[in-house]
Amino acid sequence: MRPVKAKCWDRDAKSFVSVKGHFHQWAAAYEELRDGVGNYIVAIIEDENGRVWTALPDDVKFLDKGKCEKC
Repeated sequence: MRPVKAKCWDRDAKSFVSVKGHFHQWAAAYEELRDGVGNYIVAIIEDENGRVWTALPDDVKFLDKGKCEKC
């Protein structure tokens, strides 16, 4: 798993918080709207305490170089 830093919404605090942890994978999320369902992509991140967070792709920064071995 790759180390990441992300801006995530904390439902308890009702504000954005900075989270450091490990990236698990990309996932599909949705929100029900008046006109139907809106789909979007989120990153699944596990912090040092084992709490799982989701973050939008623009709010995720990978902390390793992340170079492809085949590149």
